[in-house]
Amino acid sequence: MSLKKGKSISEWITKGSDIEKIKNQWLEINNSSLPILIVGERGVGKSFWIQKSLEKRNISESTVIHFDFSYPSSFQEKLEKIKSSKQNQTVILNWISHAKHEEMILLQQWWKSEKYNEKSKIYLYWEIHLEELEVFNQRNQYGDFYDQLKSFRFELPNLKKRISELPLFVHEFLEEANQSLNKKINSLDEDFYTFLKNKTFIRNYTELKDMIYALVGFTSGKQIHWKQIPSHFFENSLSELNIQPGISLEQYEKEIIKANLIYTKGNREKAAKLLGISERNLYRKLHEFHLEDLS
Repeated sequence: MSLKKGKSISEWITKGSDIEKIKNQWLEINNSSLPILIVGERGVGKSFWIQKSLEKRNISESTVIHFDFSYPSSFQEKLEKIKSSKQNQTVILNWISHAKHEEMILLQQWWKSEKYNEKSKIYLYWEIHLEELEVFNQRNQYGDFYDQLKSFRFELPNLKKRISELPLFVHEFLEEANQSLNKKINSLDEDFYTFLKNKTFIRNYTELKDMIYALVGFTSGKQIHWKQIPSHFFENSLSELNIQPGISLEQYEKEIIKANLIYTKGNREKAAKLLGISERNLYRKLHEFHLEDLS
């Protein structure tokens, strides 16, 4: 997996058809002052997309007013500052599901007066974490506020849904890590792609980026070799098999074999010993479950 040179750092990677469509709609809405909601799992780039919007609108980050309700803050004081200002205002809301009852009342009253005010020039961003939707879909003050704005939401797909773009993210993060850590690594073994393709990234692109930085950090030379990586680096892959009702025993067998192959870095002999089966039986299972690429 070679690294192509000449790519810009923090490039907006949107090569898939669905994500390209979202990007085009995102760019179009930035030509207006309509509110923007961005929804997604941890690490899918919600803050990155907001930053791209600020750049397109020529809004300086230093002028943005942040309301992060997961931390104590002088909410009412900041809100009064927005109301009294005669300048264009940019507001970013985060973790609204943690807002207090009285804060939600003030927020709803403020937005009700702003959205029908033709002279108002408020750029409103609302960063929504996927786990918050359960709260917003209920009949409560959070749900009432969400209902007013949900038509303007953008839902970002997780890394699993963009697996075809995985090499692009790997190349981008590898170049960033090289620049940050003063390294000159230009390629990874192809085995890494198979491993990354099968791994569950809880924190999506953020976790992938951290992993690439770690690989670059403890690698010398110009190539990251699969066999040089210590086994404990991949141990978390063994804990990703969640027991759920309705899943066949055959599927669990496949996942257990896959996890052990990843743990042993494709060593069939070691994997067979861990599984308590013969290497010949393991070979048959690999063919049956189409896992040959992992060994």
